[in-house]
Amino acid sequence: MVKSLLSWIVVAMLFVAVGCRKDAAQPESAEAAKPAAAAVAAVEAPTGPVAVVNGTPIDAAVFNKEMDKITQGGVRAIPEDRLAKIRENILNRLIEEELLAQEIRRQEIQITAEELEREFEKYKARFKGEEQFQNYLKHGKTTIEEIQNRLKASLALSKLLVKLGKLSVTEEDVQRTYDAGIKMYTEPEQIHALHLLVKAAENAPAEQIEPARKKVEEALAKLKKGADFAAVVQEYSEDVMSKEKGGDLGFFRRGVMVPKFEEAAFALKPGQMTQEPVRTPFGFHIIKVLERKEERVRPLDEVAEQIRESLKNRATFKARRDLVQQLKSAATIERKL
Repeated sequence: MVKSLLSWIVVAMLFVAVGCRKDAAQPESAEAAKPAAAAVAAVEAPTGPVAVVNGTPIDAAVFNKEMDKITQGGVRAIPEDRLAKIRENILNRLIEEELLAQEIRRQEIQITAEELEREFEKYKARFKGEEQFQNYLKHGKTTIEEIQNRLKASLALSKLLVKLGKLSVTEEDVQRTYDAGIKMYTEPEQIHALHLLVKAAENAPAEQIEPARKKVEEALAKLKKGADFAAVVQEYSEDVMSKEKGGDLGFFRRGVMVPKFEEAAFALKPGQMTQEPVRTPFGFHIIKVLERKEERVRPLDEVAEQIRESLKNRATFKARRDLVQQLKSAATIERKL
């Protein structure tokens, strides 16, 4: 009897547990029965060589390390079709890198310790400080040695392309690029302004607008009598972003502020202040301009290195692609995946 009673209780509990679910009575469709697209069974990591390039094997350990970075050590589930494409791309890249490494050795390209150190310092200069760099190493799951190896390979490739006559950027190229893209090197007119804001929405009722207008006119009267702008801002302004900075908005160009504010601000000369409140969708403003920078075309000598580097990067991409195709056509490549 006890056994029978226990069986009944178990059945009843199952009924309650299943019956309380909103979707319990719904038949499971064939699509719903399928695992989620992202929940893909992990692909077994290969062993041994994944490819042999001109007799030189590419070890699976290198391939698996690259895969681990993308799959986060197998934790990140990736749809099967996308995973297959990723594996193919990694293998292609490793084959290309091996072909280039072989050609670099054949051409006896050398990178000195001094060259590598200079390139590494330039790389580190991209970070705001040592702490940010260390965070990158940690979260990017990379090491200084790996970074230096990448930089060394990049330097060697550049030297190889130069030796093969495939990477030449002339001064004429730089001048032509500068002339064609002169707008890119033009700094627009800018002004440095302060402002005081008393908020009043455009569609606010009159009983809200009038007190705001009265408040801003009271502030303006004090300023016209010579009161310090920052002090009046502290007393009257309702713009929390600029209030603690004395209403300082810094430098800005046209197209950044709302039209009515911009029109009034750019009409002022340095040292001048609006003599009437300026109405915008935010409310009533008092604006004072401190400085003005006229439109300036940056001279060629100021941007030449930037242009040269851009042209070099563009040329490197094309030259590398062409060289890889040339090396592939003459190579013996055996893929193991």
